[in-house]
Amino acid sequence: MTKKEMIFEAIESLGYKPHVDDDGDICVRFQMKSIFFLTGLEEEQYISAILPQFSEVNEGEETLTLAVCNKVSREVKLAKVYIDQTLKSVTASCEFFYTDMESLTNNVEHVLNILGMVRSAYHKAKAEFM
Repeated sequence: MTKKEMIFEAIESLGYKPHVDDDGDICVRFQMKSIFFLTGLEEEQYISAILPQFSEVNEGEETLTLAVCNKVSREVKLAKVYIDQTLKSVTASCEFFYTDMESLTNNVEHVLNILGMVRSAYHKAKAEFM
């Protein structure tokens, strides 16, 4: 079984309906947002999950947004929250290694929960800064 097939199976076993996007990445809807699983090299047991562009950056708020991203990245373990290269939106990612199918499924479930929390933690932290 390929890594992509394993990820697909892990997501389905959690009750979600993943699909493959135009770029070949696995996408799943979670809490009304799309989360993408990037497989990387087939021989590596490493996966990256991304919650892209979950919040916009208003003009003139780049510094505030950077401070909020840093705070959330420190507080929500395993998540990285950052301003996209365009400086117009905020994205979060979570990476993990797995050893077998059980480990993969557990990690996928954990990553979905972490990325679900990131969005809430980001908006809460931003409100605290303002």
